[in-house]
Amino acid sequence: MSPKHSPAVPSALLDDVSKAIIEELQHDGRRSYAAIGKVVGLSEAAVRQRVQKLTEAGVMQVVAVTDPLQLGFARQAMVGLKVTGPLETVADAVAEIAEVDYVVVTAGSYDLLVEVVCE
Repeated sequence: MSPKHSPAVPSALLDDVSKAIIEELQHDGRRSYAAIGKVVGLSEAAVRQRVQKLTEAGVMQVVAVTDPLQLGFARQAMVGLKVTGPLETVADAVAEIAEVDYVVVTAGSYDLLVEVVCE
C-alpha cells in the first residue's frame, strides 16, 4: 500500500493558487501549463515550477486513468473487508495481488475497500 506515510507538506505549497492548479489538472491532466496559467494568473514557467514542487513533495501525481472494461477486463468489483490484526499489513498484502487495482483504508462498515479487476 504505497506510498507510506510521508512527512507533513509545508502549508506554503498548498496556497489557493496551488489548489487551483491541482483542480485544473484534476479536470484535465493533459492541460498545458500555459492554459492553466491563464486561469490562475501565473506564467507558464511558474505553473511548471509549482507542479514540479507539488509532485516532488508527494502532494500530487499525474497518472493515466484507464477504463478496465475497454482494456478487455470483463470483471470489476469493489470488495469490502473487515480485518482482524494489523490493518496496514493486511492492506499491503492485499495490494500485492495482481488483480487488485487499489486498496483504501476506511472508517465505517469495512476496514478496507478493494477494487478487483480481472478477465
